[in-house]
Amino acid sequence: MPDHRHPLAHAHRRAAAAVLPLLFLLLAVPPPAAAAATPLESPSTSPYAELDAYVRDRMAATDTPGLSYAVVGPDGPLHQRSWGTDGRGDRVTADTPFLWGSVAKPIAATAVLALVEEGRLGLDDPVVDHLPRFRFGGAKHASHVTVRHLLAQTAGIPNSATLKVTDCLDADCPRPRDRVGALDDVTPLGPPGTAYAYSSANYLLLAAVVEAATGRPFADELRRTVLAPAGLPEAIADRDSARSRRLAPGHQLLWGIPAATADGVDDHGAAYGYAGGDLHDLAAFAAFQLRAAAPVLTPESVRLMRQESKDGSGYGLGWRVGGLDAPLGQAVWHTGGSPGYSAMVFLLPEKGVALVLQQNLYGLLQDDAIMQVGFGAARMLAGAPRPDADSPSATVHHLTVWTTTSLAVLLLAATTRALLLLRRPAHRHRWLPTALWCLLGALPLVALAALARAMPLTQAWSWVPDATLALYVASAAGAALSAVRLWLTLRSRRRDHPVA
Repeated sequence: MPDHRHPLAHAHRRAAAAVLPLLFLLLAVPPPAAAAATPLESPSTSPYAELDAYVRDRMAATDTPGLSYAVVGPDGPLHQRSWGTDGRGDRVTADTPFLWGSVAKPIAATAVLALVEEGRLGLDDPVVDHLPRFRFGGAKHASHVTVRHLLAQTAGIPNSATLKVTDCLDADCPRPRDRVGALDDVTPLGPPGTAYAYSSANYLLLAAVVEAATGRPFADELRRTVLAPAGLPEAIADRDSARSRRLAPGHQLLWGIPAATADGVDDHGAAYGYAGGDLHDLAAFAAFQLRAAAPVLTPESVRLMRQESKDGSGYGLGWRVGGLDAPLGQAVWHTGGSPGYSAMVFLLPEKGVALVLQQNLYGLLQDDAIMQVGFGAARMLAGAPRPDADSPSATVHHLTVWTTTSLAVLLLAATTRALLLLRRPAHRHRWLPTALWCLLGALPLVALAALARAMPLTQAWSWVPDATLALYVASAAGAALSAVRLWLTLRSRRRDHPVA
């Protein structure tokens, strides 16, 4: 099955894989018990009652604060429900805005295909024709990368390059064209078109190409070509629209408790992960796709978007296609996550229905658990029985956070004790215990270095704040512990062996 996770999930799981074995050499703390779920409204008596119950159960299992979902037909919602609260504590309704993460990609791909049909872009245009400074993989490789390769994620850009150009939440983030140079030193996975690798960098580049071809901000072209014709003209496409829609902070787990800490939008990220809107908006886009994106796209363009671009990739031009167990074998779908938010769209063209779902909770290490609600609900909508209760959990997140936190507490306690020993000059200190304490103190520093190789630490803070904070504290405490223990041992040695 093709990977459905957020483009950063691979990178951060690799970081966790590097960090956890180091930490588990010393201690492994079980995750805390799940908090009691907030009571939800009484069961619906609609034909979708079982679907509602499943969604609510998954919401409770993941401690998701707020969720909206809808079953959609070509003419709009057939059924919709909203539960919980947003990041300001207000009740979630169908009018509550969310961010959609990588669900932005099929929206952006629709915009690119619309420009192709207008004759302003070509699928086989070399990217360098629009972005002369594009030098990914060297001038020779870059000259063969086309718009089609970017749409299909076959430009050779590895997933590990994603964070070089994405998720800039600062007030003065560079425009897409000014981020292109960050890919110059990235080694391609292979010649363009030969290797599929999911990376949001492809879609950041598409935004730069669109801006170069049209001379307008990508968000403006997105509104003109897709959002307005599809019936969601007020959807979030930049920081200003997020502000005007009063987008509340999203939630991340902080030591197992959802907290509304994620409050940032990449002003130039609508092509890859920072589009959004309310349930009406997401349902409108799904209905538009069930109508074959008419009149914006021709049937041929829709066919290209929904067929596998490279054998075995499970990816078309902006959409994931098939790759799921029956009865979702023919589904056209995409999921997405941004800090604090997640969303899913599943099109079932043979049934003429779609499922859309958005949540105000997301963390890279909880990806499977959070996304399960969409996959399970889509399977039920396609005719499968309710999924088994044994569903993915956030165990990896809990183990990472609580192991790192426990190590930080242990090192803080050990450092405090070592500082107190400074007042006892007669106390003897041997080299072997000191060496062992120094090894323990170095452990979080090694883990921090491994994390830094996987992703910029500023972005680790955005995506997994609790584990990152605990690792910083453990690293500082470990360094202090090593320094104090070495000083104590040297002082003891000088006392025992004074210089003549």
